[in-house]
Amino acid sequence: MTAATLASPAAARTRLLLEGPIISTLLRLAPANLVVNVVLIAVTASVDAYFVGQLGLEALAGLSLVFPPMMLMQQMANASMGGAMAAAVGKAIGAGKRDEAAALVVHALVIACVAGALFTTLFVGVGPILYGWLGGRGAVLAAALDYGNVIFAGAVVYWLLGALTSVVRATGQVSLLAWVYLGAEALHIVLVPILVFGAGPIPALGATGAGIATVTSFATSSAVLAGWLASGRTSVTLSLRGVRLQPAMFGEILRVGVPMSALPLFNNLALATLTAYAGLLGTASLAGFGIGVRLEYLLYPINFGLGAGVLAMVSTNLGARQFERAGRIAWIGTGLSVGVMWLIGVLAITAPGLWSGLFTDDPEIRRATAIYLGVVGMAYVFVAPNTLMSAFQSTRQPQFPLLAALARLIVVLIGGWIATQAFDTGLVGLGIVTFAGLVAMGSVLSLAFLLYANLGPREAT
Repeated sequence: MTAATLASPAAARTRLLLEGPIISTLLRLAPANLVVNVVLIAVTASVDAYFVGQLGLEALAGLSLVFPPMMLMQQMANASMGGAMAAAVGKAIGAGKRDEAAALVVHALVIACVAGALFTTLFVGVGPILYGWLGGRGAVLAAALDYGNVIFAGAVVYWLLGALTSVVRATGQVSLLAWVYLGAEALHIVLVPILVFGAGPIPALGATGAGIATVTSFATSSAVLAGWLASGRTSVTLSLRGVRLQPAMFGEILRVGVPMSALPLFNNLALATLTAYAGLLGTASLAGFGIGVRLEYLLYPINFGLGAGVLAMVSTNLGARQFERAGRIAWIGTGLSVGVMWLIGVLAITAPGLWSGLFTDDPEIRRATAIYLGVVGMAYVFVAPNTLMSAFQSTRQPQFPLLAALARLIVVLIGGWIATQAFDTGLVGLGIVTFAGLVAMGSVLSLAFLLYANLGPREAT
């Protein structure tokens, strides 16, 4: 490596991951990762819902049917398979194997194209059945198909964006991601009303227009990130020259990414099960539970802001064989997350109206939310060990995150039945079940990392 290369900004970022102060580096990486998650998960969907909602209740309801499979795709593309991609590339960067890192990027993009094509085939093909099963009829089903067919026709774009985002995360250049995502979202906000309602020669496309705007904004982000990676200004360069597809490199990503793709299914099934049990408790309890569980949904992208930094730093340090430092990074990241989750939990318990007031003025629903959050709030610290899921992706041990999610699901399935059927403990009982499920998940992750994390031989001190 030349002196110029060693002095390059890309090399400086790699040195920061390998040698920089752990806490300040994680805190430096977290805000940009949080921006990416909030834009991807919350803002884009909210903008589409806001403008399409002006077309009527049926159109808005149609969009709501598409959001669950859309969120599932994004979670798989960015956190599950994307995390595996970032881990593989990060370790190659840490080991100084630039050619291997570049080849892994190409393999990651091939995986993204195949996965996107599978999602297109599946959800465009079974869309009418799926949305009908979720309750879509008549105009609601039509709106769901108008929006969903466009979104899933562009599934390859979503997956490519997830792959490119993960590669950039592995390089530590997360500030670039924040600017690209914010710029693309600005484009999205401009396009949605134009395509939904029409403007000048552009016809009104309704829900279809919202889907086109969303796919266009993500395609723009993908193009910018691909161009940046191909420019040579990063620690890994996107280039097809001389790259041969190799089963071993596909295996490096898929051995972690495929099992981790089951994780969103387990998590969403646990929350759906809790919602079903809450529905047995009456309208006010269901609404209060729904508002409370939205706060839990918010915890995961916040936690992932730290987790993505943990993944980049742990992977790079494992590649450089700095095993002891990699372990410290994982635990320090979890500790930082504990502080954030604890603060949110305290606010949820002591001032639940700050949250419930964002959604309703109904006193009965707000009381139900306060009851639920009063029980669950202190369990939020057990969401913090989710940062260790990122570390487990780096160590190629996806079985432990899956075991943790499965433990929570079992607690929810059995405990929810006991709370609502066997003893009729109401919303307090369901809150206790939620508490126990989070404790189970966080405890399994923490103990598994403490006892079984494959961090390699310890460095001499």
